Amino acid sequence: MTQDLQRLRDRALRRVEQYLRTKGTPRLHMFIIVSATGAAGFLASFVMLKAGVGSMCVRYPLAVGIAYLVFLALLRIWLSGCAMFDDSQVGPVDALQAVDALADASHAAASDVPSVEAGGATGGEALGALDMDEFLFIVIAVAALCAGFLVCLYVVWTAPALLAEVLVDGIVMCRVYKRLRINAQSYWLFGALRRTWFPVFLVALFFALAGFAMQQIVQDAKSIGPVISYIADKVR
Repeated sequence: MTQDLQRLRDRALRRVEQYLRTKGTPRLHMFIIVSATGAAGFLASFVMLKAGVGSMCVRYPLAVGIAYLVFLALLRIWLSGCAMFDDSQVGPVDALQAVDALADASHAAASDVPSVEAGGATGGEALGALDMDEFLFIVIAVAALCAGFLVCLYVVWTAPALLAEVLVDGIVMCRVYKRLRINAQSYWLFGALRRTWFPVFLVALFFALAGFAMQQIVQDAKSIGPVISYIADKVR
């Protein structure tokens, strides 16, 4: 039964992902969602800085966590825009049939389960102006920030698969739980968390590392601005 469910789920995911690729713009949607999430993270960091959280290696991962909550909220708005619980607007007939087959099989498997709630200087001159420790921490900070942004780009690039999985899981569990007379309007969240928690963890880790490295360059720095000014003054 488990293998049959997995095959049906894979089929439904392929159909819905194909529909999203051909009839929609999932990467554009995800780019907008991630951009708004990033803006929320910057705002959260600014508010925490004004509130007295000066450590960048603490503030940055906290800001990522707050931004993640915004990401999930925006994802829920996207699902509402897709009329997630209105079958006639989710996708073509073949995709809906694949989802229906998965929902039927999932309902059969769950029917015996009890109900629950759901500057001007050259590179050589710049290197000479900085000591090795400073240069090393600059490399670490830049590499960590770049890695964090690459993870964000990865989320945008894999948007068709991500959105298809969240959409299919939401529809299937909604139907199964409705048949079991359970309110499952928020069950989509489990699929979203399963698919996105690790990229978010990596972004938080990389930004914390970048914050730590920048505070090793300028000990009393509370944001990236003084660090950039310090480096610019050194290589000028």
